[in-house]
Amino acid sequence: MRTVILSDLHLGNAQGYDIFAGETALPAFLDSLAGSPTRVVLNGDTVDFLMNEDPLELQVERAVRQVRALVSAPSTAAVFASLGRLLAAGGEVIACLGNHDIELALSEVQAVLREALRQPPEIAARFLFNRGDAPELLDVGGARLLIAHGDHGDKWNKVEYAHLPGPGAPADARAEDYKYSAGSVLVKKLLNPLKRRYGMRFADLLVPDFQGAVMAALAVNPSAVRLLFQNTTFDILWQLFRKSQLPLTFDPNAPGEEDLGLAAKVDEAGLDEEERRELEEVMGPSPVSFGGDETELSQRTRIKLVRAALGAYARMQRLFVGQSGERYFSLKPTEAETKDARRLAKKFGAGAVIIGHTHAARWKEDAEVLYANSGTWIWLVRLPSPEASDSVWADFLEELRNNPGLEPQRQRLAKLETRFNAVVAEPHPDGGAEVSLVEWMPSQGALRRLATTRVAASLNDRAPDPTRRNA
Repeated sequence: MRTVILSDLHLGNAQGYDIFAGETALPAFLDSLAGSPTRVVLNGDTVDFLMNEDPLELQVERAVRQVRALVSAPSTAAVFASLGRLLAAGGEVIACLGNHDIELALSEVQAVLREALRQPPEIAARFLFNRGDAPELLDVGGARLLIAHGDHGDKWNKVEYAHLPGPGAPADARAEDYKYSAGSVLVKKLLNPLKRRYGMRFADLLVPDFQGAVMAALAVNPSAVRLLFQNTTFDILWQLFRKSQLPLTFDPNAPGEEDLGLAAKVDEAGLDEEERRELEEVMGPSPVSFGGDETELSQRTRIKLVRAALGAYARMQRLFVGQSGERYFSLKPTEAETKDARRLAKKFGAGAVIIGHTHAARWKEDAEVLYANSGTWIWLVRLPSPEASDSVWADFLEELRNNPGLEPQRQRLAKLETRFNAVVAEPHPDGGAEVSLVEWMPSQGALRRLATTRVAASLNDRAPDPTRRNA
């Protein structure tokens, strides 16, 4: 059986927060697979439960309402209908949890998603779930493939599996004890309001670097960020500078404020003392007047903030121009990504490690392991090169300030684009698996192969893993 791995679709609910870009492309791609039995692995963040104004608390009834809203949205409904057709053709679907869809752990939510397939129960039953506390291990032609969303290595977006209820959960796991990650808190408390109230569409396209998104918003409209902080329980000066504007407490049992990771991002900007004082004054406790007498951030400070905010994203989505003039994105992973892939391969005896989460397609093969990242199906923002001059970044920042909603007719530097990637694995005629990183080309209705290799059959002599699925 052929296996296709997709990640980070972020299917939405059509309530103004959607970032999914494959409304017609993904159903067409899935329908193209139905000609032969295919297993589709949805490797985390398939549907996005954070794109709403509900409280950030795990409640079964609320999660069911949210998932019903999700599958009622036309684009999400179309994707699930196409998954249903793939199942009806003899396929299989495995949905792994990500940090944006931890609610998939709940059996009540799983039931709603199976209904959305529009298939008889015996067919819908082949829609399976992996709660994410262990990787998905697949046997393809004797080769062992490890599939994990990737949030395990991101301290700001880790899922608290010990308190996540649902099938396969610890016996004492309760929804009321579940605590969402700092990244999820930033989405709900800051990024969603920045989009809803101030039209900053660019902010929620920068996931999973939520801290970078907040810093970019700070460079674009510091007053907006400050106002939003004033409507939360967070101490803005502590979050940005580790300086508290709240009274000190000597109660050893008093809970400390949750670290959202913003101070580290400010440090990355390399602000000098004068610039830090300027930012502190702008973000300080005095009321926002909108009367024209407020201190504004200097252009120099804004540029440093936006470069620090978007530098990591720019490096992840790095764009090159080849000798023929063709634009292409770098597939080279960071050393940290490669190191983690080797660690996982060694721990689980895998010949290939396939991850999502970062939204950046990746590919690297060496003597130890094949590492691939299956990318995303959301809109991507084209950024200046990390090495671009300050004047280029200043022009980019000015465009974001004038067009925070990324209206197409006003895009010049901050342009939206897509890369519809997937990883495909099939049994190789000589044993092992042929694994490829591909891109779906909607205009051609065909796949473009970006990289491919053969992964040898596993020589691991450990006892068979009962969770390992065969193909």
